[in-house]
Amino acid sequence: MPSPKTGILLLNMGGPDSLENVRPFLFNLFSDPDIIRLPFSSVLQKPLANRISTKREKEAQENYAQMGGASPILHYTQAQAEGLKAELAQRGYPNLNTYIAMRYWHPFTDAAVDQIMRDGIERLIVLPLYPHFSYTTTGSSLNELKRVLEARGLRLELSVIPSYFDYPVFERAVAENIRYALENECWSCPPDEVQLLFTAHSLPLKHIKRTQDPYPDQVYKTAERIAKTYFPNNQWELSYQSQVGKMPWLGPYTDGVLHYFSGKRIDNVLMIAISFVSDHVETLVEIDRMFIPIANDLEITHCHRAPALNTSPTFIRALADLTMERLEERSAENPLAFPTFPELLKAQASS
Repeated sequence: MPSPKTGILLLNMGGPDSLENVRPFLFNLFSDPDIIRLPFSSVLQKPLANRISTKREKEAQENYAQMGGASPILHYTQAQAEGLKAELAQRGYPNLNTYIAMRYWHPFTDAAVDQIMRDGIERLIVLPLYPHFSYTTTGSSLNELKRVLEARGLRLELSVIPSYFDYPVFERAVAENIRYALENECWSCPPDEVQLLFTAHSLPLKHIKRTQDPYPDQVYKTAERIAKTYFPNNQWELSYQSQVGKMPWLGPYTDGVLHYFSGKRIDNVLMIAISFVSDHVETLVEIDRMFIPIANDLEITHCHRAPALNTSPTFIRALADLTMERLEERSAENPLAFPTFPELLKAQASS
């Protein structure tokens, strides 16, 4: 066991655990100023969140009903935490505690930090399950962690992993799942002629412009590196999904790219959810039950999705490698002087 006593905190978005909790989950999501920032007054944040969550409740419930009435994200996150703990134990770090902090549904950051306090943890390695840094995901989760630590008056040594979009073992894990799909799905052409379509969660262009969010650049680099390194003969494109409302979002949109493929008479398409590390509504419903049927209707008769990372052994090894680097470097930070996002990104760029 490292000294001081060390824990690993996995950050994720979370998801509703029942149809009844879809609306409060959405309310928590849209109450977050890192998701929707109002220009004049935070007083309007919760009324707006209530309006949006009420409007979107029925459609969202229908989506979660298709997955059995709940999000599977907690199940997969728990399995990833257990796999990480077991992998680290095999590498000579037994009994390292792993914790889960979900941003918008249970278990919340407060509960995770309370357990960390009960366990006497002195040093915390913070590992987001968002491979690409965005102020709306990693940034929001770190903001919440900072708030909770300060509210508890808890001083821990912190080591934050901002992103791992270009980490070679992470890329290899994604490539393995692409290779599996190319070799096991039904195609009407050789695997190296299948069109690859990487798809990521979109963000409002207004947010990108305001924050200079590095997310789109990191997503593009991941797709480009994987395609060029592992599938140099396959054509590839990048698209974005999950946009809502009428404002402009980061594109091109996934359904639009499918229409483009149809016009080009491309009949074999493999979709890769590049910004998601586990199955949830964006993969199991949006891709599997919406985009793939759209592709089939457009006469793209061979359209499939590569498996999500979930508990891929190579992905678990990537998380363990990232954690090991922090375990061995002992570069601590004071949570009451929590590093700013530019500082995190600068430190990442220089590493």
